[in-house]
Amino acid sequence: MCADTDTGATAQSWAGCYYDGKTSAQHSVTVALNERGITIHNTDGSRRFWLYENIRQTQGEHAGEPVRLEYGHPLPEALVIEDASFLSDLQILVRHRYRHFHFPVAAPRRIALLTGALFVSLAAVGALVLWGIPAFATLVTPWVPVSWETALGRTVLAQMVPNAQRCTNEVLQRQVNLLMARLVNPTKIPYELHVTIVDSHVFNAYALPGGEIVLFRPLLEATQSPEELAGVLAHEAEHILLRHTTQSLLRDLSLAALVGAAFGDVTGIGALAIQAARTLSTLHYSRDMEEQADLEGIKLLQQAHFNPAGMIQFFETLKTREGRLDVPAYLSSHPQTEQRISRLKALVHQPADSPPISSDEVWKKTAALCRK
Repeated sequence: MCADTDTGATAQSWAGCYYDGKTSAQHSVTVALNERGITIHNTDGSRRFWLYENIRQTQGEHAGEPVRLEYGHPLPEALVIEDASFLSDLQILVRHRYRHFHFPVAAPRRIALLTGALFVSLAAVGALVLWGIPAFATLVTPWVPVSWETALGRTVLAQMVPNAQRCTNEVLQRQVNLLMARLVNPTKIPYELHVTIVDSHVFNAYALPGGEIVLFRPLLEATQSPEELAGVLAHEAEHILLRHTTQSLLRDLSLAALVGAAFGDVTGIGALAIQAARTLSTLHYSRDMEEQADLEGIKLLQQAHFNPAGMIQFFETLKTREGRLDVPAYLSSHPQTEQRISRLKALVHQPADSPPISSDEVWKKTAALCRK
């Protein structure tokens, strides 16, 4: 406050403190407003006039604090006014004409602005999660180095399938490896495809980034022929070759992890594998991805001279098991079985004349070797 506040202020003028910028002395003044600027009346009858366009406001944009205005360079004059009505009248005069003045926001309006800003921020975060990151993941996937996928896939496999749970029967593993080697020519793909068989009650099969396919014993034992298993392997191999698994996984990662994947940064693979294992254990591919894996899987079987009817027969087998407790994991990550069978039959216009790889009886004995 000025030492002397009795300056003759009226309804059209306000009491204030004036500083000349040369000394620390303060002078009691009255201030009046007009269309062009501010008139400062001194107690000795002299006055000075400040144009709005040359005034700088350095204080007063928060409710309850006095307004401070400065004028001139390099040692500016200053004017301090504590009456809140001054800012109200100043706002009426300069609004829409001089944007360099700032005025306190009324509490209800401030709350409304903050609430609006909060909703906008939440909407922006939601849009990033729902559309931004998935779109970026789709964009980044083709550029992810195979070495990054391979390192992640092997690390995730170790997380999800400990050695103690793996089937180690050499005869069984050799037969599955022969099927895979016939199915996919390793010289024509960027990955080395490996099949790990898991001794578990879970009925499932899934692909990991970089070439790892996990096959659970109950699903293996449900196949009636090697052609049926080849159909399963062809479908899962296509998820890898088409990078469906990598793309689906990247959609669940942070933006920083996406950037790291694009540049092939494997320094954080260990920590990332924990999150990836959690995501892949409940992974659901899109319908488009599933249909694409079916179509390309049929082509893969035909190129390798497998009878593609084996893939159809396997899903016929699944249809008879629907509703049983041992199959939901595999079915939950794939389209409806009846729809899948109809679509596959439409893809196979005529049955192949390829001779069977082995008899059903021999295959059933081979598929049961996990625990022998």
